Amino acid sequence: MSIGLTFTGKIDGPQALLEAARVLVDQRNYRLGAGESGLRIGMCPLGGEVDILWRPEGEAAGPWLGRGECISTPAGAGLHRAAVELLDSLPIHALEVQDETGFYRHRDYQRMKQEHFYPWLRTLVDVCRRESGKGCSGFQLCWDLEQYAPVDIPDTVITPMGRFHLSELTGMVERGGIEALAGRFFLWENRTPDARFFRNRALNALWEKCYFAPSARSLEDTAINGSILDDLERAAKLDPTLPLPRTSYLEVCALAEREPVLPDGPELREDFAPGYRKDPVTHAVGALRLTLPGIYRYEWEQWEHGGGAHLWCGPTAESPVWRVNAYRAREGGAAFTSNLDALHGVEQRQLKTGALRWGWREIQEEGERLYQVECEVIAGAALYFLTATCASSGDLGQVAQTIGQISVVNNTAKKETIHTS
Repeated sequence: MSIGLTFTGKIDGPQALLEAARVLVDQRNYRLGAGESGLRIGMCPLGGEVDILWRPEGEAAGPWLGRGECISTPAGAGLHRAAVELLDSLPIHALEVQDETGFYRHRDYQRMKQEHFYPWLRTLVDVCRRESGKGCSGFQLCWDLEQYAPVDIPDTVITPMGRFHLSELTGMVERGGIEALAGRFFLWENRTPDARFFRNRALNALWEKCYFAPSARSLEDTAINGSILDDLERAAKLDPTLPLPRTSYLEVCALAEREPVLPDGPELREDFAPGYRKDPVTHAVGALRLTLPGIYRYEWEQWEHGGGAHLWCGPTAESPVWRVNAYRAREGGAAFTSNLDALHGVEQRQLKTGALRWGWREIQEEGERLYQVECEVIAGAALYFLTATCASSGDLGQVAQTIGQISVVNNTAKKETIHTS
């Protein structure tokens, strides 16, 4: 269930479209990415992107055929309006837009919100109202299932804009109408990027992206922490009366080693303080589920001679480093290898839909003695190989606890999760 638009048209050629797009993104503070077959213009988080693909209609000299789309929920009606106005400005000829809201034709912003975005949000509220008080677990709205899963708290809902008690969302509507909830749930609720836009963009980053780690740890932490502070400071200048997460602001200032400059003003008070990554989060690699502290950073480790591994690094150089690889049996189900036979303390246990085996050994790396845990997990035809490299033997207990929480899911369970989220 989503709101968006699609479009088709003709362009003189990819280069002409790219040049026009570069001018527009500079003017409007958007982001641009491009490849051989298309481009993407990022206007805001939460899927706030216009994707355009192209192919030659006949001769390479042109004209070329173009097509694209923008999904406007859960970012909000402001994104939808911005996407339409972006199409107005791009050099796309014979443009045909299929806009389910009708906004491309009538350009009545309030009408679009009242007829499409508010009913969409009311549907989500109705779902929350039906589930409220039942102690439901794993409840998510508009959450990207390709990323980590936050820790579960019964009778709450996980959204990109924060965690709420189910009764809290319905209460917002009962007290202030659907508009009150829209101003908190949609990142881009109003026509232009105003104080609420920058406040909500910071809230999304605090909840979903921020590791709550020092900026000095990595360029990623520097960028995330800096953008949060910039957005909150800008929101305060645009509207000093808007409630802001000031406690979180001071926390991130300390992490960024930045002097607080927010003037006095109201605090945004809610049941939960921002930060899914302040708690453990669960990562998915195929059917494997690995729960690590939220402060761990993920990246893909590319190996010199091909291949690579999923890699998670902790807050310090002494933190255990986790790697995961996945392999698939050519025929039948996967089986444990003999690679772990010589390890210390080898243990094996059955999982709900698979099996797990692990042990540890000492290794030498650049003249330093380290401790490496190796683990194999069977899930049908898939074999997952995990390692956790520790600087101290004292970390082995922590790693053992993490391995004890590993689980696997089958395809049916994964489809049910997607269907009910």
